[in-house]
Amino acid sequence: MTTDLHRRPLGTSAASDGKRPEAPHDGGARSGAVGIRDVVRWWPLVVLTTLAAVVASVVALGPRAPSYSSTARMPVTPLAQSDETFLGTSLVRDAGDANRTSSTLARLLDSHRVALETAQSLGGNWTPGSVRSAVDVTVGETNMIEITARAADPDQAVRLARTFAQTALNDRWQTISAQLDRRIAFATRNTAADPNAGEESRRLQLLTFVRESGADPTLSIDSIGPAVRVKEMPAAVMIGMAAVGGMFLGVLGAVGIERVRRRAQNDDVAPAGREPDGSAPETIGK
Repeated sequence: MTTDLHRRPLGTSAASDGKRPEAPHDGGARSGAVGIRDVVRWWPLVVLTTLAAVVASVVALGPRAPSYSSTARMPVTPLAQSDETFLGTSLVRDAGDANRTSSTLARLLDSHRVALETAQSLGGNWTPGSVRSAVDVTVGETNMIEITARAADPDQAVRLARTFAQTALNDRWQTISAQLDRRIAFATRNTAADPNAGEESRRLQLLTFVRESGADPTLSIDSIGPAVRVKEMPAAVMIGMAAVGGMFLGVLGAVGIERVRRRAQNDDVAPAGREPDGSAPETIGK
């Protein structure tokens, strides 16, 4: 007598009722989530990066020389928006917003040309790059430009602030004076053509007065502040920040290494856990 058993794929049982058995669940190993215990496993890496950051910050700090700053205050007196006498010149004109007017002017003053001329006036080791890195041109109070200069010597800080501010004024006046000359020539021709042109004559007188004054009426130097020592962040705070940053980098490195390790393990386990091919049924005959 021959008994034919049901054809079943190898590795299955009747109790499974033909259903594929579920693969074992490997919790976090396959999920990709990295927990605190996984990071603690790589504690030497975290410690080393933290120590490296602390040592680097200590070396960078070293013996710090004191730094001083001096501020030149430059008030802005903008022309009215409706002014027509100084049309075509670079004199400061009201933009409708005091902050916007001062901000635009501050960007114009903080130029490479002014830094170059300042470095030439100071002499020594000053360069346009060192001048620009040591000087900040900012907006202070309403209609006020502040030029803050920093140096290792208090007298040098005051000299740098004064020189930069005066150089900026001189640079602007070179452009403005040439523009005023053109405006004066134009107004002179109009006045000569019409001697009764009272408004044009008044403009000519005002243009001539400003040109002969030799100074920008819309921008000037109000004061040069005495040098004050710059307050620096305490060394302990900077070292503490470096330690936190190093620890953070160490934790990121540990997480990255752990994820790579898990991915490699999963790639190795996948072929071993693959389901056998059941396309060739096993038949038992008797």
